[in-house]
Amino acid sequence: MMLKLKQLRQEAYAAWELLCSSKGVYLGVLETVDLPPHQAERLPLTSKTFKDDIRQQFGDLRRRDTWERAAIQLTAHQMVQSYMEPYEIVGYMASASYMHCPIRAHYGELLIDAMLAFPEVLDIIRRGLEQLYQEPHQSEGLEIAHTFLKQFSSVLQLR
Repeated sequence: MMLKLKQLRQEAYAAWELLCSSKGVYLGVLETVDLPPHQAERLPLTSKTFKDDIRQQFGDLRRRDTWERAAIQLTAHQMVQSYMEPYEIVGYMASASYMHCPIRAHYGELLIDAMLAFPEVLDIIRRGLEQLYQEPHQSEGLEIAHTFLKQFSSVLQLR
């Protein structure tokens, strides 16, 4: 089942907002956490800064594929340059159910490809696997590492 356009916009906005705030970029509006839910839900439609940025980077706001590309690319960017621990990023890449992320669940391969396009992701993966293997008493960590390596070993060898 495909995500609805409204949800794609919401996911793109959430990733964009997190990226901007982590880089200290002023959004021109209050952040979603500072607004009542009904107002926060409207930000993807009302934020001129957001819409201008999406239009400039991804194209026509009336097209579904614009919102798909925006949500995938912004989510990938936000994940790679997040404040999460490297092992969490490896877990996110290894399993669509590791974190509740609709973009990961619906656009898994495209999202992973977008993440792998960032040069720093290989170092993050290396550190994440080291973290997972350094905690041998946590069988879940070893399982995540093995799942990741099984899925991505051929991709990582090409890089």
